Amino acid sequence: MPSFFTVGNMLSGFMSVVFSTYHHNLTLGAWMIVLAAFLDSLDGKVARIANASSKFGVEYDSLADVVSFGFAPSALIYTYFFNQWGTVGLFISFFPLLFASIRLARFNVQLEGFEKSEFIGLPSPAGALALAGYILFMFKYFPDEIFPKFLLLVTLSVSVLMVSTIKYNVMPKFTYRGGFRQTVTFVVMLALIILVVIFPRTLIFPYILFYVTFGFFKFLIRLGSGKGIKNR
Repeated sequence: MPSFFTVGNMLSGFMSVVFSTYHHNLTLGAWMIVLAAFLDSLDGKVARIANASSKFGVEYDSLADVVSFGFAPSALIYTYFFNQWGTVGLFISFFPLLFASIRLARFNVQLEGFEKSEFIGLPSPAGALALAGYILFMFKYFPDEIFPKFLLLVTLSVSVLMVSTIKYNVMPKFTYRGGFRQTVTFVVMLALIILVVIFPRTLIFPYILFYVTFGFFKFLIRLGSGKGIKNR
């Protein structure tokens, strides 16, 4: 059953490449990455509920992620703009694929058990959603603009952060016995999810951008206090 979602994740990534490169439908290509991220968020949860977690599932999920969160966003941004920069644009577009594959390989090597308390480095779905969300946001609000320097900054930033040692939070786990703080967190998370579902083209990119920068600034604060050095 979990592999069904993994296959759906990989298929969505493949369809993103087809739509963005062959059909030149960048919006649909970006939406396929969003769908892939949604399916990717389900396969691990289903595996835990069904008690079907396995080493094969972890490896297969990573292969699907390379397609959906490495190759697909690379193809998307190349078709969107970087093809205009020739060889330089080709190599810049390659960065999400390169660093996502390195990140996923490192994740598999370092994984102990099947539960994650935090991510080391920006998760590859978040990096891909930053790029897909940017394109969805631009087509909605600035259809005649690209802002190549900002796109370059986002591309390089999420690529490097994927292989960094910066720690990013996982989705919090909620229980019936959780206290007031957990209840507030649950309500806030639920409200954010509902808003993103209602206004996806408006909120996906800002939400992911906040997640990326919050983790980075939290790392800087820990580094300044000496905790970041001790935990390395």
